[in-house]
Amino acid sequence: MDLLLAICQAIGLALAVGVGGPPAGLFIAAMAKIHAGIDVRGTDWEFLGSTWFLVLMVILTAFSFYGMRSDAPRRVPQAAFAAVFGAIAGGASLVEQGEGAAIGVIFGLLVGAGSALIATDVLVGAQRRAARPRRGSSGDPEAAAAATLDLIFAVAGIAIAIVALFLPPLSLLGIAGLAVLASGRRRRASEKYEGLRVLR
Repeated sequence: MDLLLAICQAIGLALAVGVGGPPAGLFIAAMAKIHAGIDVRGTDWEFLGSTWFLVLMVILTAFSFYGMRSDAPRRVPQAAFAAVFGAIAGGASLVEQGEGAAIGVIFGLLVGAGSALIATDVLVGAQRRAARPRRGSSGDPEAAAAATLDLIFAVAGIAIAIVALFLPPLSLLGIAGLAVLASGRRRRASEKYEGLRVLR
């Protein structure tokens, strides 16, 4: 049972950083620092809660909010970050329970990267729709939409991390929800393509 819970936690933490990016990673590192929900003291993964790692996550979080406002560079960097951090968190989750890290690393890497690709697609699409100019609007709607949606996704990632740390089995619901979201986007894209074909 402990192994199953550890795997669920690994999946949930990877999903959290896939959706929430560096802010979710910062939250997870802070929880490891205070040994809340994850305690890796005395293991090779103790760096997850170290001060230098927290500082690194603060820098990455700041960069994610202020340095990634264009659509093009978001997808690959966030997927790479989520894959690496997901692997770290996944390995730490299993080591905490006295298990080998390999399964957690694999689950964390795959779930982190996959969820980040889906989440960034959804985020960029939502930002584009929200940034469409409206009659009588003023200011920079694109920047406002980006900031608001970035914050929403960051909060969602932190919420997923809380669930993964304290109610690990519920992490599987997050994976199911993301799968449904991805399926719906694929279906709408297919319908849009078919509509364009009809108009030709």
